[in-house]
Amino acid sequence: MLGQILTEAMSHIQLITAGLLFTVAVLELIHIGQTSRINRKLSRAGRWLQRYLNTVFREETEDEPDRTETERRTSPEKKEQAEEQEETEVQLEAAQLLKSRQEENMRVSLAHKKNKKDEELLDSVLQEIFN
Repeated sequence: MLGQILTEAMSHIQLITAGLLFTVAVLELIHIGQTSRINRKLSRAGRWLQRYLNTVFREETEDEPDRTETERRTSPEKKEQAEEQEETEVQLEAAQLLKSRQEENMRVSLAHKKNKKDEELLDSVLQEIFN
């Protein structure tokens, strides 16, 4: 009788051990899947952030060379020529400013819309990642 109980207990212990090992394997697969999903989302967010930063820094660096060009042109040797060029440039810029004011307003509004859309996208991605 004691032998029967021990043999049944051993068979149940093996079954319990097998069930626990199966549960551990399933949980590990779920963990791997979740980690992979989070890594994909983080990778996409990282690429999006990199594109955004590239765009921002590219716009900042494009503005700076214009200032250095005008500073170089105003050397003491070519002062009179530079003044004449500046006058004509100012006149041309004024004419272009009048013509393209509406176009610039449209560009600014589109840029704001794009930035707002990008911010909303980033917020939703980050919210999805951390939820």
